[in-house]
Amino acid sequence: MKTSKKSAVLASLLFGLTLAACNNPSTPSSTDSQKSVSSSTSVPTITNNDLNKGKITYNDATGAEHHLTRSGIYKASGAPHVDSYPEDGKRQKLLVAPISFQANPDDPNASLITADDALLQKINKTFTASDEELQELSGSAITSVQSFYEKSSFGRGAFDVVVLPCWIEYNGTAKAFQNSATSGAGVSMSAYVRDWYNTEYAKTNHGSLGADWQYSWSDFDSDKDGYIDLIWQVYAYPYTSGDTSFWWAYVTYTGNQPNATNPQIMTLAWASTKFMTENFNGYDPHTFIHETGHTYGVNDYYDYNNTWRPMGTVDYMDGNLGDHNAYTKFMYGWVEPWVLREEDLEGDKEAVITLRAQTLSGDCLVLASPNYNGTAFDEYLMVELVGPYGLAKRDYMGGYTNYTGFRNPGIRITHVDARMYNSDHDAVVTDPNLLGKNGGDNRVSNTYMGRSKSGKSDTDFWPKDEGSAPASYLTKHPNAKVGTPSSYASGKYAYYTESSLMQSSISDENWTSSANYNAKDTDLFTKNARFSLKTSSGASSAWAKTFMPSGSNLWNKAKTTLGWKGNQQIYEINENYTCNYSLRVTDLKLDDTYGAIATLRISLL
Repeated sequence: MKTSKKSAVLASLLFGLTLAACNNPSTPSSTDSQKSVSSSTSVPTITNNDLNKGKITYNDATGAEHHLTRSGIYKASGAPHVDSYPEDGKRQKLLVAPISFQANPDDPNASLITADDALLQKINKTFTASDEELQELSGSAITSVQSFYEKSSFGRGAFDVVVLPCWIEYNGTAKAFQNSATSGAGVSMSAYVRDWYNTEYAKTNHGSLGADWQYSWSDFDSDKDGYIDLIWQVYAYPYTSGDTSFWWAYVTYTGNQPNATNPQIMTLAWASTKFMTENFNGYDPHTFIHETGHTYGVNDYYDYNNTWRPMGTVDYMDGNLGDHNAYTKFMYGWVEPWVLREEDLEGDKEAVITLRAQTLSGDCLVLASPNYNGTAFDEYLMVELVGPYGLAKRDYMGGYTNYTGFRNPGIRITHVDARMYNSDHDAVVTDPNLLGKNGGDNRVSNTYMGRSKSGKSDTDFWPKDEGSAPASYLTKHPNAKVGTPSSYASGKYAYYTESSLMQSSISDENWTSSANYNAKDTDLFTKNARFSLKTSSGASSAWAKTFMPSGSNLWNKAKTTLGWKGNQQIYEINENYTCNYSLRVTDLKLDDTYGAIATLRISLL
């Protein structure tokens, strides 16, 4: 939540085939024997090894290669984040600053949290403890913030967490701080924290930090860009359910200019210790893991307007559940999915693709749209095997707050529209090299009706009638009830989403109809399940009519904005931009090392 609600070896494949390569770079690649797979009907078959991987690099003007990540695009736009995939391989530092306030007998909230050594120890362990230690302290199989990102990123986005050994006591009460703040709480406090740290460090024996304290302020600027890598400000004062701004949990940016000799704070996270102490014996890392995800640059996947639930809650950037999904990890540069294009399947070819549980292996597959640019920042279907394994196991099986995860393995298919814009919201930055230099921001989000950016909403829409109409005519899409096309067609427009589930089973209650929809095992594709966006007839038409903004198998990018006439959008639609994949899960088995392994057979309609 940037401003948010509380809101994880099978040695051979079937028929003796060698298992496909894992996207984790530490895993050995698969052998060429996989290329020999053929169907029983002798249809030409391609496998994982025949496919290219998703592109997570770009070249600058000199030809030098760099990592193409969401955090890198933000940095190029002037808002440095934690680098999700440092090019030098060095671990960045996450500084945790525990903050307390002076007593205030006139404020009943001030006495609800005691900033003592016990609470300081809980902060430290929630952020840094080993799995074994935190599970013993919490009584549950949870992981610390540091351990989570080590595992979720397969080591690529790991960082060293440094928790201050003492409280930073603000020179005043919490109410005095709130009344004197000249900007948001996190930004206002960051200036105080930086001054406090430098003052204490300059004292004899480093003052409150202690004689053994080894870090100067500059040590927290690992990449020497003039900003410390990341600061987490954890304050001992309760948030309230009605306050979604000052006393809440979020990530924000100061706008400070870099200083190589005295690094400034740019990216910061801010949250109450109450988010930590309400569950798991006072060691709950969920909110802190979620907010740290934002520091790498990713959006929230739930709807700020509380109208629908495109990811069905089961994701760390939605309901704080399990692990990051494959699309998020692709943006971070942590996975390199296999990419299947329609042209790969021409000539009646079929693809036989193997996937292991993504949270343990990094395996995932992109079904590309026309003119796909090969990166995370385009439109595609993301295919991954999910289940109660690795980081996802505790939350999927035990639930978190009011939501649960997937208790059994299955294929999750997500429609992604991560196209970017720079200055003109209607224009798309497609070239990977330009994305790395000035990609800007996402054109759309999962918030119904979007959020304001550059004078326009960060949403887009599919016209449901002939010609354009004022934006005020936008109505909720799609229809929640399968088989009632007249109701579905009543809206003039359908909103785009950044990432949304293609539910295997579509009932009256689905993510389009419920703001609190909790995805179920039946939303995953399991053995013998089929998927396609064929819309002429049959059950498969429900996916397109319910979950594609076009109401058909046309991709979002089939619509191109040409300009505006007043408040009317002028556009054209390329009817050739259809999605013609047909996917079937031919096998799904449990596996001792990777949780589960699935075999997919994919062809063209």
